[in-house]
Amino acid sequence: MDEMKYERIEGDLFGIADRIRAIDDSYFVLRERKSGRLEVHSLKQRGNTLALVLPRKRLDCRDVEYVRRTRSERKKELLEELRRENERLAKEETTRAVKKAESALKI
Repeated sequence: MDEMKYERIEGDLFGIADRIRAIDDSYFVLRERKSGRLEVHSLKQRGNTLALVLPRKRLDCRDVEYVRRTRSERKKELLEELRRENERLAKEETTRAVKKAESALKI
């Protein structure tokens, strides 16, 4: 770990880093000093230890669930969720396009 670039998050007010570590004992949380970006790293990964980037710049209880949801063990479930969501969005977009075309033809 480049200590000039990253700060390791050990103890936070709500114990989020510890709860993330409880999901997998190889996990640890780093904050990029320059940008404030929070990253979860895993010692079990070969090469680069980066497992995922957290969506917020402050640790939050939602991050624990985010880490659980994005684990590699859930890959098939997550891909299926994404497929269903993309399908739903495509249907919505088609419905909007049809309604827009119908309203344009009524002019």
